[in-house]
Amino acid sequence: MEDLELLSDFSSFLKEKKEEGKKIIGFISHDNIPEELFDAGGFIPLRLMFGGNDDLMTASHDFLPPSTCAFAQSCIGLFSLKPRSYKFLEFIDYFLVSNHCVSDICASEIISKYFNIPRLNFYISYTKTNNSLTYLKLELQDLKQNLESIMGSKIENEDLLNSIKKYNNFKKKLLEFNKLYVKGSEKLKIIQKALLFGPDFHPTLENIIQKYKENSNDFENTSKDVILTGCSIFINDYIIDLIEEGGANIVFYDTWIGNSYFSQIISDDLIEAEKDPLNLFVHRFNKNIYGDHSVPNFLENKIAQILDMYHQYKQKTGKKLAVINHIIKFCDHISIMSSFFKNKLQDQGIPVLNLERDYSKANKGQLSTRIEAFLEMI
Repeated sequence: MEDLELLSDFSSFLKEKKEEGKKIIGFISHDNIPEELFDAGGFIPLRLMFGGNDDLMTASHDFLPPSTCAFAQSCIGLFSLKPRSYKFLEFIDYFLVSNHCVSDICASEIISKYFNIPRLNFYISYTKTNNSLTYLKLELQDLKQNLESIMGSKIENEDLLNSIKKYNNFKKKLLEFNKLYVKGSEKLKIIQKALLFGPDFHPTLENIIQKYKENSNDFENTSKDVILTGCSIFINDYIIDLIEEGGANIVFYDTWIGNSYFSQIISDDLIEAEKDPLNLFVHRFNKNIYGDHSVPNFLENKIAQILDMYHQYKQKTGKKLAVINHIIKFCDHISIMSSFFKNKLQDQGIPVLNLERDYSKANKGQLSTRIEAFLEMI
């Protein structure tokens, strides 16, 4: 079922920002987009983080073959069909084309070209050498200049530093919320809403944390606890319901809608010491060793991180964790590593389910059976 209230609230939020004279930059989300730079320039970042369905995927086939990532298909479908709940996409003034993966590039270029949205470019390296970090700095400088050209004024270092601090504090608060023992679907909804609204959601998030702390014993969990890794669960995706109905509770979201996003905090000392704020983005990129972007030793780092989560959780609660590796169909940079990932963790005694799927409702029964069988096995 669509979260109509969230989409309606977000539409009202964007409408207010447009009335204030703000311009909106849409982009297909990943964890290296410098949203603080948009904020400092007076822009509103709009992440495409909405789950698809059969209609949205089918609507994209006029532009890309069905063998394209189901999420990328759905993003195109949103602009092609213009469902009523997503009319706020018409507020987008610019679309950022970036290269987290091939599907990201293709879908972003198509959305910009065929739906007449002016394009901005921001490309990142797939390696972390000195040359690639220098290249990233040049890309950041170019993006900043383009934003300044649109604004007709300069983005001052002080404003950019203030935006970085604002997002830093926002991520710290999300980390605090993430540590609370909350039903997985409820936690996901709040994280999704937080990423959609950004730091404007910070005061509400503080109130939510206080409420959960005051009622910390209200959630009695009889389900089996799991880590969700791989592809994110987007807004309006039914998979979270199947996981919970199957008898699991997600206690840790190891995706960019989750830890991969809000764990990227820059130290306060570094912020205060840095004279060029763009260097902080380069530093953050260099330290981002767990994101699913193709970087040296990513898979080994990811496995080590999950092992650490597993042992810490077991020590704290006495309970073991299982892992659901969520793979959106034709997401090559997740699926190509899934067998190695599963084998390495299972060698350490951690059960892993590689759950590959698209957004088709016809697959719900089969997915439900696979989830239930996996949980019964553990």
